[in-house]
Amino acid sequence: LAIAILLVIISIIFSKKSYETINIGNNNLNKTLEEVEDYILNIKEYTATIEVTVNSNKNSNKYLIKQNHKEKNDEQEVLEPDTIKGVKLEYKDSSLKIENSNLNLKKIYNNYPYIESNILWLNSFIEEYRNSEQRNITEKNEEIVMQIKRKKDKKIVTEELILDKKTLKPTKLSIMDNSKNVIVYILYNEI
Repeated sequence: LAIAILLVIISIIFSKKSYETINIGNNNLNKTLEEVEDYILNIKEYTATIEVTVNSNKNSNKYLIKQNHKEKNDEQEVLEPDTIKGVKLEYKDSSLKIENSNLNLKKIYNNYPYIESNILWLNSFIEEYRNSEQRNITEKNEEIVMQIKRKKDKKIVTEELILDKKTLKPTKLSIMDNSKNVIVYILYNEI
């Protein structure tokens, strides 16, 4: 009888410990790739500070940019380099407004057709991913990789968004050409 009681107590302790290690709180470690994909595809708004590196044949340029996305209203401000600091772009409905108070510049483009295809925006990647026939989501170490291959664009062939597995926040976005060279690299400093 004492052995049976001891076995019951030990099994209760082990089952309680098992439950505690499986149910580890409010985090994203237990999400399936399908749930992660659904979560990213349903992002409606965000604010981010990003470091953008644009590579060409001859040189590489870096920019620090603050973005604010809310449905169909996008705002972007260049924080660095100093030569173009303060340039603001606002995409609203179908118009683009560019302004820089330092240069006394203000220009509005109505019916601007490229609002949805700005590769610097996370929501642009999300739309491409949503509509892509060649998309893939995988898990590597502590990261989740969402990748798309574009058919329509001759310059951009592949885009790869990396998410932190624990927080599901984007950490970087690489945009590659047909030779697999990274032509735009975005590091999400804050999002």
